[in-house]
Amino acid sequence: MSELSREELDFVALARTLESHDPAEHASSRLRSRLLTALVNKQAQSGPLMSLAQSGNLGAKLCPFEKLVVIAPLGEKASQMNPCSICHARILAERFEPAPIWWPGCPYSQFQKSS
Repeated sequence: MSELSREELDFVALARTLESHDPAEHASSRLRSRLLTALVNKQAQSGPLMSLAQSGNLGAKLCPFEKLVVIAPLGEKASQMNPCSICHARILAERFEPAPIWWPGCPYSQFQKSS
Protein backbone atom coordinates (compact mmCIF):
# COMPACT_ATOMS: atom_id res chain seq x y z
CA MET A 1 0.00 0.00 0.00
CA SER A 2 1.40 3.41 -0.94
CA GLU A 3 1.74 6.31 1.45
CA LEU A 4 -0.83 9.09 1.37
CA SER A 5 -0.01 12.22 -0.62
CA ARG A 6 0.03 15.62 1.06
CA GLU A 7 -3.37 16.40 -0.54
CA GLU A 8 -4.85 13.14 0.79
CA LEU A 9 -3.47 13.83 4.28
CA ASP A 10 -5.03 17.31 4.19
CA PHE A 11 -8.38 15.81 3.17
CA VAL A 12 -8.22 13.25 6.01
CA ALA A 13 -7.33 16.02 8.50
CA LEU A 14 -10.26 18.12 7.28
CA ALA A 15 -12.64 15.17 7.65
CA ARG A 16 -11.43 14.46 11.18
CA THR A 17 -11.81 18.13 12.12
CA LEU A 18 -15.38 18.18 10.85
CA GLU A 19 -16.21 14.98 12.73
CA SER A 20 -14.95 16.45 16.01
CA HIS A 21 -17.21 19.52 15.95
CA ASP A 22 -20.70 19.81 17.38
CA PRO A 23 -23.15 19.05 14.51
CA ALA A 24 -25.26 22.05 15.53
CA GLU A 25 -22.37 24.29 14.46
CA HIS A 26 -22.23 22.84 10.95
CA ALA A 27 -23.75 24.11 7.77
CA SER A 28 -26.91 22.52 6.37
CA SER A 29 -26.71 18.94 5.15
CA ARG A 30 -27.37 20.17 1.59
CA LEU A 31 -24.37 22.50 1.73
CA ARG A 32 -22.13 19.86 3.30
CA SER A 33 -23.19 17.40 0.60
CA ARG A 34 -22.31 19.85 -2.15
CA LEU A 35 -18.98 20.65 -0.51
CA LEU A 36 -18.07 16.97 -0.27
CA THR A 37 -18.90 16.46 -3.94
CA ALA A 38 -16.81 19.50 -4.91
CA LEU A 39 -13.84 18.36 -2.79
CA VAL A 40 -13.84 14.82 -4.21
CA ASN A 41 -14.23 16.14 -7.78
CA LYS A 42 -11.32 18.53 -7.22
CA GLN A 43 -9.18 15.75 -5.81
CA ALA A 44 -10.01 13.52 -8.81
CA GLN A 45 -8.78 16.24 -11.19
CA SER A 46 -5.23 15.89 -9.89
CA GLY A 47 -5.09 12.14 -10.57
CA PRO A 48 -6.74 8.85 -9.72
CA LEU A 49 -8.45 8.53 -6.37
CA MET A 50 -7.26 5.99 -3.82
CA SER A 51 -8.90 2.65 -4.49
CA LEU A 52 -11.96 1.77 -2.44
CA ALA A 53 -10.15 -1.29 -1.06
CA GLN A 54 -7.31 0.95 0.18
CA SER A 55 -9.81 3.38 1.70
CA GLY A 56 -11.55 0.52 3.50
CA ASN A 57 -8.21 -0.84 4.74
CA LEU A 58 -7.42 2.59 6.19
CA GLY A 59 -10.66 2.50 8.19
CA ALA A 60 -13.04 4.39 5.93
CA LYS A 61 -16.61 3.16 6.15
CA LEU A 62 -17.82 2.02 2.75
CA CYS A 63 -21.45 2.12 1.65
CA PRO A 64 -23.06 -1.03 0.19
CA PHE A 65 -22.39 0.16 -3.38
CA GLU A 66 -18.71 0.81 -2.65
CA LYS A 67 -18.42 -2.64 -1.06
CA LEU A 68 -19.90 -4.11 -4.23
CA VAL A 69 -17.26 -2.34 -6.35
CA VAL A 70 -14.53 -3.71 -4.05
CA ILE A 71 -15.64 -7.34 -4.43
CA ALA A 72 -16.62 -7.15 -8.12
CA PRO A 73 -14.03 -8.37 -10.63
CA LEU A 74 -13.31 -4.89 -11.96
CA GLY A 75 -9.99 -3.36 -12.89
CA GLU A 76 -8.00 -0.90 -10.78
CA LYS A 77 -9.37 2.07 -12.72
CA ALA A 78 -12.96 1.16 -11.82
CA SER A 79 -11.96 0.76 -8.18
CA GLN A 80 -10.56 4.30 -8.19
CA MET A 81 -13.74 5.91 -9.49
CA ASN A 82 -16.11 7.74 -7.19
CA PRO A 83 -19.36 5.72 -7.05
CA CYS A 84 -21.02 8.67 -5.30
CA SER A 85 -20.89 10.56 -8.60
CA ILE A 86 -23.69 8.33 -9.93
CA CYS A 87 -25.47 7.54 -6.63
CA HIS A 88 -29.05 8.62 -5.99
CA ALA A 89 -28.16 9.36 -2.35
CA ARG A 90 -25.79 12.15 -3.42
CA ILE A 91 -28.40 13.68 -5.72
CA LEU A 92 -31.06 13.62 -2.99
CA ALA A 93 -28.67 14.94 -0.34
CA GLU A 94 -27.64 17.90 -2.48
CA ARG A 95 -31.25 18.91 -3.19
CA PHE A 96 -33.36 18.13 -0.11
CA GLU A 97 -33.17 19.13 3.54
CA PRO A 98 -33.46 16.56 5.05
CA ALA A 99 -33.03 14.01 2.28
CA PRO A 100 -34.89 10.69 2.59
CA ILE A 101 -31.78 8.48 2.50
CA TRP A 102 -30.08 6.03 4.79
CA TRP A 103 -27.14 3.90 3.80
CA PRO A 104 -24.58 2.69 6.33
CA GLY A 105 -21.17 4.13 5.49
CA CYS A 106 -22.57 6.86 3.20
CA PRO A 107 -21.19 10.31 4.05
CA TYR A 108 -24.25 11.95 2.52
CA SER A 109 -26.47 9.91 4.81
CA GLN A 110 -24.30 10.91 7.78
CA PHE A 111 -24.84 14.58 6.94
CA GLN A 112 -28.60 14.01 7.19
CA LYS A 113 -28.29 12.45 10.64
CA SER A 114 -26.32 15.38 12.05
CA SER A 115 -28.65 18.10 10.78
